[in-house]
Amino acid sequence: MLKPIFWHDTLEEDFRNRVIKYIDDEVDLYSSTAGYYDDGTPRYDKCSMTAKIKIWNFHEDENDIEKEIGDVMFKLAIKANDFFDFNLNYNNMILQLAKFEESENAHFGWHADDHINFEQDHRKLSFSVFLKPAKKGGNLLVQDGWEILPNENNTELPYLPSTKVEETPGKVVAFPSYCNHCVTPVEEGDRYSLVAWIFGPEWR
Repeated sequence: MLKPIFWHDTLEEDFRNRVIKYIDDEVDLYSSTAGYYDDGTPRYDKCSMTAKIKIWNFHEDENDIEKEIGDVMFKLAIKANDFFDFNLNYNNMILQLAKFEESENAHFGWHADDHINFEQDHRKLSFSVFLKPAKKGGNLLVQDGWEILPNENNTELPYLPSTKVEETPGKVVAFPSYCNHCVTPVEEGDRYSLVAWIFGPEWR
């Protein structure tokens, strides 16, 4: 069975604390309800997400902290790609801050950030930074398989076995964007994360 491939790094506490403060005190987050019908019931033909987020494109930052976040992830992308050796456009990057709140049992259903195709620029490398993991729940699972969608609605019961990524404050994990993954419901303590996706030309 094809296993997911991971690359790891760690970010300094001072940077993490500044980003968490920005999430809590300064940035306007909006509720992400991707994959839900108007009445609030989830659509399992699409991934469901209940975190509060902010997304922006690299080089389109609105302030100094967003610029710093972009610069940090840009450098991490270059380091990580020494391992993956993908054909990437480092300037084509999307960044996301997310707060998964305990009060909402926030989660992100099974999904892939992109799929292998040969037609266009698309996401090739995905990053998750664990700014502050939840005390319980909120686990990142990455499926031990490729391009086979889970057939269970419950994030704890993937169709194929999955790898539970160990989450520690400041840990960075990168993996190919075609890997199916999810975040299980947060049960105790809010979960803070920084995510980035790096694009590149069609696979060859």
